[in-house]
Amino acid sequence: MKKFRIARATLGLLFLAMLVPAITLAPVADAQSASKTPPLTIFAADSLTGYIATLAKAFKTAHPNVEVHSETSGSLDAIRKISDLHLPCDLMISADWRLLKEPNAGIDRWSVAFAGNSIGLLYRSQSRDADQINASNWWRILMQPQVRFGHSDPTRDPAGYWTLVVWQLAARYYKQPDLAARLAARCPRANIRPHNIYLIALLQSGELDYYFGYASDARLGKLKFLALPRQINLSDATLAREYAQASVQVGTGAHRTTITGAPIAYAATMTSAPPNRAAAIEFLKLMLSAQGHDAARAAGLIAYTPALASDPDHKMPRELQALTKPAPDD
Repeated sequence: MKKFRIARATLGLLFLAMLVPAITLAPVADAQSASKTPPLTIFAADSLTGYIATLAKAFKTAHPNVEVHSETSGSLDAIRKISDLHLPCDLMISADWRLLKEPNAGIDRWSVAFAGNSIGLLYRSQSRDADQINASNWWRILMQPQVRFGHSDPTRDPAGYWTLVVWQLAARYYKQPDLAARLAARCPRANIRPHNIYLIALLQSGELDYYFGYASDARLGKLKFLALPRQINLSDATLAREYAQASVQVGTGAHRTTITGAPIAYAATMTSAPPNRAAAIEFLKLMLSAQGHDAARAAGLIAYTPALASDPDHKMPRELQALTKPAPDD
């Protein structure tokens, strides 16, 4: 696996104000139960909102005394909440498995890649040229002056840097050498938002015609999704070498880093000192079960059966080992 570094900026009150508020995904337990059992806290990529809500409901049925709290945000923000802000958490679920391979204070380095996704264009039937756009002409549609499109911030959300990688791959695929630069020029800073959730709202309000995001976003916002060719959409694990031919730089100054293309893979791990370790393991077992695979597919994800384990320090809980197989490059 290629080394992958993410710069971590110093965070202050401004960052705290920008974090996505917590979403409680299970009924609040009675005071007596709450005093006996700590809640299960999950920090996750916001594109997993529906998936986690489904599993939280199933988990609550099996474990009625455990409250489930989920906070969704961009994966980079989620990691910073643990590593920089030291917020209590049990499970960290990232939209890029590589983020969990790097040393992150307070987060274990083992991880389980459980599902994939793809990048494409989200839009509405009211979007400009919605009746004409397709997998062959989408980039020409976006070049039209009246068409407005956006994507998420690549320094905060993997969907943002996946988008830039897709643009690089598209330039090669459509034989348009300057396509990535032209798309960047047509996407003003105002159309780049911290997380995909904000883009859904802009699309629904008509402020944007299109945005680059995950196939699963269509389920969250009841949107249309234009699937791009698999050679560029980052969905196909067999095309890992081809995806790796694209790379982009994000961030500025000392925090500038290079992102190499790869198949999109969501991965989960535990924090180093989870307040409710037993519940965290049970939730992971649910994610890796047939019920978890069904929930992933229903959320628009590509379920990995079995999940792929990365365990460089040999610290993965034994309960999970039989439910996974080693990742190819691990």
